[in-house]
Amino acid sequence: MLELFHAAPSYYSMVARLALAEAGIATTSRLLDIHLAKQQLSDDYRALNPHMTVPTLRGPDLLLTDSSEILAFAAARAGAAWADADPTLAPAIGDAVQGHYAISIETLTFSKLLTARPWLRPLVARLLSGLSRQLEQRAAHTAIDPAALLAKAQQDRERLQTLTATPAPETLAAMRAQVRAYLQGLPPVADGAWLFGSRLSSADVVLAVLLARLTMAAELPLLDRPDLQGWWQRYQGRPAVTAADLWTRFQRRRFLEALLEARRTPILSHLLEAATA
Repeated sequence: MLELFHAAPSYYSMVARLALAEAGIATTSRLLDIHLAKQQLSDDYRALNPHMTVPTLRGPDLLLTDSSEILAFAAARAGAAWADADPTLAPAIGDAVQGHYAISIETLTFSKLLTARPWLRPLVARLLSGLSRQLEQRAAHTAIDPAALLAKAQQDRERLQTLTATPAPETLAAMRAQVRAYLQGLPPVADGAWLFGSRLSSADVVLAVLLARLTMAAELPLLDRPDLQGWWQRYQGRPAVTAADLWTRFQRRRFLEALLEARRTPILSHLLEAATA
């Protein structure tokens, strides 16, 4: 009865998938092509999620359009199985989760790319500025929430400003410092335990996705705490990691397969099915 609209390599889609898998919540997968076909910008998907982002979780009397909302939903459904249910631990867990969401994963990965390949900077600038213009043009010719399209265009301009206003190596250094400070600020982990004791928590979920992305970006040396290194080794053995399709490297074949699957399953039919079920 629950549909998860997501993209295979999307960072925040992985947060949602891992949270739902760890909580034992079954969903029907609705893959989107957010890179080439840009299905997240379609009128059909905008009717579901005006932010035009993934993931989105939909069910009877349920619509969650952000990974943090889906994470909280999973924690609530997990109940006492997760440490979030302990009122003495909940504030610290909440702080760890909020600290994770304060990190701009996109800025980290793009600044790493542009530092290694500075010749890509004009191309990135053209792509983002071109996308902003396309969104503005669509807003001028649609009656379906044009304000959302204009807001998305402005967001892309701000992303472009973030990536180009400061030299990429400086941005990357600042992002590395932020990630390192976040990791250093996490609680000490005892042998065989999770971040907040013997039970999993929302903080463990977001940390696992963060470390997976750092691994993919060849930035795992930022994790210089032996206790968290041991935590990461143990976490990777959890069944939910496989069930959630948590990426620690770019999987070209999986990426292409996901694009094809997304194009074979039109979003409109999903929405109509859900509306008439």
